[in-house]
Amino acid sequence: MMKETSIQLMVLFIIMMVPFMITMASYAQETDNTKKEAVTLPTQTVTAQKREEVLQKVPIAVASIDSTKTEELQIGNINEVGRISPNFKSYDDGGGLFPMIASRGLFTIDEVPVVGVYVDDVPLFNTTSFPTLLTDIDRIEVLRGPQGTLYGRNTLAGAINVITKHPTNETKGFASFGYGNLNQIEASAGVNISLIEDKLFARISGSSTFRDGYIENTFLETNNLLEHEQYGGNLRLTYFPSSSLSLTLNTSLTQREVDAYAFVGGFGLTGEDVLPLLKEAPYQVAFNTQGVYDTLTSNNALKLSYETDHLSIKSITSLQYTDNTGEGDDFDFSPLAINKRTLSSRGFTTFAEEIRVSSKDSRLRWLAGVFVYNLSTDYVHDWEAGKDNAAFQQDPDVAAQYPYITNDKTEQRYTGFSVFGNADYPIIERLRVIAGIRFEIENNHADVSRSYTKNGNTGYQYPNLGAIPAEFEETATFNATSPKVGLSYDPTDDLMFFTNVARGYRPGGINPFTTDAETAKFDPEFSWNYEAGVKSMFLQNRVRANLTGFYIDYRDQQLYTLINLETFNIGRANLGRSISYGTELETEWALIEGLTAIINIGYLETEITDYKTIGPGGELDNAGNEQGYSPHFNGNFGISYERPINSLITLKATADYQYQTDMFFDAENTLEQKAYGLLNARFVVSTERADLILWGQNLMDEIYLSYGYGLGGAGVAANYGLPRTFGSKLFVKF
Repeated sequence: MMKETSIQLMVLFIIMMVPFMITMASYAQETDNTKKEAVTLPTQTVTAQKREEVLQKVPIAVASIDSTKTEELQIGNINEVGRISPNFKSYDDGGGLFPMIASRGLFTIDEVPVVGVYVDDVPLFNTTSFPTLLTDIDRIEVLRGPQGTLYGRNTLAGAINVITKHPTNETKGFASFGYGNLNQIEASAGVNISLIEDKLFARISGSSTFRDGYIENTFLETNNLLEHEQYGGNLRLTYFPSSSLSLTLNTSLTQREVDAYAFVGGFGLTGEDVLPLLKEAPYQVAFNTQGVYDTLTSNNALKLSYETDHLSIKSITSLQYTDNTGEGDDFDFSPLAINKRTLSSRGFTTFAEEIRVSSKDSRLRWLAGVFVYNLSTDYVHDWEAGKDNAAFQQDPDVAAQYPYITNDKTEQRYTGFSVFGNADYPIIERLRVIAGIRFEIENNHADVSRSYTKNGNTGYQYPNLGAIPAEFEETATFNATSPKVGLSYDPTDDLMFFTNVARGYRPGGINPFTTDAETAKFDPEFSWNYEAGVKSMFLQNRVRANLTGFYIDYRDQQLYTLINLETFNIGRANLGRSISYGTELETEWALIEGLTAIINIGYLETEITDYKTIGPGGELDNAGNEQGYSPHFNGNFGISYERPINSLITLKATADYQYQTDMFFDAENTLEQKAYGLLNARFVVSTERADLILWGQNLMDEIYLSYGYGLGGAGVAANYGLPRTFGSKLFVKF
């Protein structure tokens, strides 16, 4: 293993040095300024701080890619956003309900994220609502570290802004169709229309994907686990009543179907039981049942923007709805009839309103706003304790109670309000002081009920099993203040130093699936993030290099675990405290005409300082262990080359290699993923009207685990990452 790791690091070092050597050789050839203008990197504009700014002048750790880079990196869903930035990784759970986004050693496996996701300013408060189909993208912004001051709840570790393409004052369109292995079919189309010249524009787009499964169920003799199909459509309308007033209506609808989960592992198992399967029986499971999940998501927003000479006023009214249903999902991950979810129904409806006012062209740059929301969630889950449980019981009266069904039903309502502000001011020339604060309050009300059914009859009690019907209502109120202070210094136009101290926050809550009102509540969690960095452009704007260092103190950490051993209730509890620190290097190179490169490297250290749980084997003390989803080194190295062949045809080629060292999925540090790298490539023959695209992902056919978790020593589960895929696509512009 040491030899393999050394070879991999040597290869990475060579890859890193190639852009530098090419750039320096090209730069040395320029002997005077009379030659044609040198190749430079484009200026990037972002709205990470809720105002338009040049990326290199934003005093936080933020990365951004435009539509071209999104296509080159082959980012088509939220699970692939981790290709953008170091120490910011995304992991595919396979089913689309709990996609994992980990930032700087902070993560969660439950459905309430620590990294907030926003699509055209619509906040997505639940991972089930995260987009698994990203199309017609203008840019994607990744913010690392707490963003509580400007974004609020669920941005304790960072935020992702997805901005789709907006209508313009012209008529044009596109269509595409592609096919690949695993019977992968994708199609998309869109049109931009000027309905009233200079006044009213529309953009309509839609897409669909279908892919066969790649996991074999050896027990049922099927091979379609993780098969999925998705359909989506977007409508964007922009209206300019006057030169200072604009209104935008965004609405989208997505439907996806996934053939259940395909986890390896189970209760009572550890990583030592799971990891040998990667070599002995990859892409295989043995379930006695397999189900399907259907998810319908609708995102809608009405934006109003009013501009004066001194102020910018924006109102964003959004309505987000997600409906997810599932059936027949095996939860013991075995051929035995022990634990199965026979029915799953989740509904999420979020109404949110944000109003913000910001200054324009002022020495004192400020932004202030209010944000209110109402989130309604409805859960219905039926769990079957199967007949094979009887074989593990010595008491015949207990054994006779199997099988039976547990009926869980929970209605929760979250109502929140926050007020926030952020400002910066030049205390001396080129030195600006930054300060921001947000106060938010949330009320959470839960109506929880649990009953039992046997042979179709309800109202049963099973005292020998400790299974007693339960019903309770609980209300909890949480509030937090999220401050931020910082400095930025621009000694030159091409160089900026910055430092920030910020507090992150994720609210507490009430566990939806429990029989005990006393243990149902859990408290908020907080993080303090200390960071300092430098942003630079050099070699006549050929190279962009940003370096950031950070330290995070993560307190009252909410962990998804076994919260009640007797009733085997699973939920969130405040069990942990940890620290993380590291560095992040982001570079982009304009090497020679048509040739660009990206080198991103992250270094990360984590330590759990306090985390004790009571598992089936007694107390577990995880102090001194590493946080999950925290590889010590990670990054991506990409190169892109574009060359005109003649006046009609241009060739484009890109390659991207993502790498991470060993990491654990669980706090117990038993389920480990060894170091691996994924190589993706893309080749395009482009004309004015059409592109022919050949693409490939995971070209080295790496077998790896893309997602995993542990339950406080009670068991582990993991999902296989996508094997090698490749295909072609025809893209037509009109």
